Amino acid sequence: MYKILLVDDEKLELNAIAHYIRWEDMGIVVAGTAKNGRDALKVMEACKPDIILTDVRMPIMNGLEFASKAKQLDKNVKIVFLSGHDEFQYIKAALTIEAMGYLLKPVDAAELAQLMQRVILKCQEDKQLSESSEATKEKLVRSLAAEQDEEMRREWVRRIGMLPHPLPTIGRYRVGVCSLDALDPAVWEASAGTAGSAGLNGTVGGSLPGGGTGAAAHAAPAGRHREAILSLTAGKLAGMQAPAYVWPLDEQRFCTLSYLYDDAEDEGLEALMEEIVEETGNRFGVVLSVGISRLGRYLEELPDRFGEAREANGDKFYSGAGRVIRYAAHAPAAPGSALHAMDVAEQLNHAVSHLRSAEAEAVLGAYFRHFAMNRTSRDAIIAGTMQVISEIERRYAPLLENRASGGASPLAIDWKTITEPESVGQLHAYLLSWTGGIMAVIREKDQDRNLNVVHQITALIHERYGEALTVDDLAERVYLTPNYIRTLFKQKTGETILEYLTKVRIGQASELLKDRSLKIHEVARAAGYENVSYFCSLFQKHKGVTPNEYRKKYL
Repeated sequence: MYKILLVDDEKLELNAIAHYIRWEDMGIVVAGTAKNGRDALKVMEACKPDIILTDVRMPIMNGLEFASKAKQLDKNVKIVFLSGHDEFQYIKAALTIEAMGYLLKPVDAAELAQLMQRVILKCQEDKQLSESSEATKEKLVRSLAAEQDEEMRREWVRRIGMLPHPLPTIGRYRVGVCSLDALDPAVWEASAGTAGSAGLNGTVGGSLPGGGTGAAAHAAPAGRHREAILSLTAGKLAGMQAPAYVWPLDEQRFCTLSYLYDDAEDEGLEALMEEIVEETGNRFGVVLSVGISRLGRYLEELPDRFGEAREANGDKFYSGAGRVIRYAAHAPAAPGSALHAMDVAEQLNHAVSHLRSAEAEAVLGAYFRHFAMNRTSRDAIIAGTMQVISEIERRYAPLLENRASGGASPLAIDWKTITEPESVGQLHAYLLSWTGGIMAVIREKDQDRNLNVVHQITALIHERYGEALTVDDLAERVYLTPNYIRTLFKQKTGETILEYLTKVRIGQASELLKDRSLKIHEVARAAGYENVSYFCSLFQKHKGVTPNEYRKKYL
């Protein structure tokens, strides 16, 4: 349905035209009415009519003046004049304003219907022409954005300038490159997700040459998913006073071109983009990152501004996704940045081998700060990180390869995280976690090895308690120093080796005392004590009774 605005200072005439003409049969709906030109301009801004039927003679602002201003607001709106006076001067003025027709009062319904049929046909033709023009414009703009040759840039700008509705070739503007970096399926499925369409002036186009694919945590929403987000962005940008355009680059990215009338609009653009980022997350569960170029002043600069916006979007690797990032020029990264990795691997090995978590954190922190300060390329960082990981893996593989079955190896590498990181922070966190896992297993193995030593000592004591066993004897059997096994045994059992040996001997003596055929001195010798008096004193200390009393009392 096409929308019509009716304007007449005569109330009865206005009501009659609005309510007694069968507009619906013509494919038209009355969008608004007004009693003079001044009021009509306000109504026009609100209802955006396709057609205006206006009286010529009205107070405050007549129909001719109103029509002229209406054309300034919307050059595509179709004007039909209405008057009770068949005067040449009005007909001449109507032709000047490019009106579609001139009707005399009282309105003849058949004549009106015939004229509206012509008006609607013109609306349809203009729409088709506009869509064709916009499709051509989009292709030309995409070609211009990817063009590096100066002469060809000028040629693309010339062709754009020849279109019926060209882009301004001179004027302040900024380019934005927006990427769909992650998707929360639960939020997306819960959202209404109605598909829209957006492109240059609302038309979805193809991909921009050299667009690429971008990295994403999850599969980026395609088809209607992307189009819904493009439609949201186009709708938000349409609220600005200056022209704005949106077109897709690939399945995960799209581009914006926003003209700016003044500094206030320039400042407002970033805030508007932040609003789009937030709403995209809330409505669709999509993490949207936006890179914004420097201010452009000539359309010929579009490829440079596009490159800046793309680079700014890539800066999310450092600043994190899900935000608006303005372009800032950085010095080129040093070519040898990745070679720094071998030094880091050596320092990291020292920290890991000594189980110093804080030292490992400091080494990795300095490593990634080095990248951030130099704005090292993503590829160089990935290459360097792979070198570090490969070196650490090489050094610790023999130690960890015999880890007990049932648990995942700490050396199992998540290559997707390494080769397709969302940000340098994610890579940093992964290396911290990975090296921490290695240290945890080393500690666990140390723990297991020490417990094994304790088990060997206790087994030897149970096996040889009847002999003249010393700590030196035990140390020699487990190939460790006496002082080390004293400390280790105390740490793991809470008692000294001598205390444990005595406990075992007294326990065995208690069992031997049950055999009444054995003399006390025989029991003492069998328990490892040559001195019977010392044995009796020690037994009483532990059991509270002498060996003889124990035998009488408990047997």
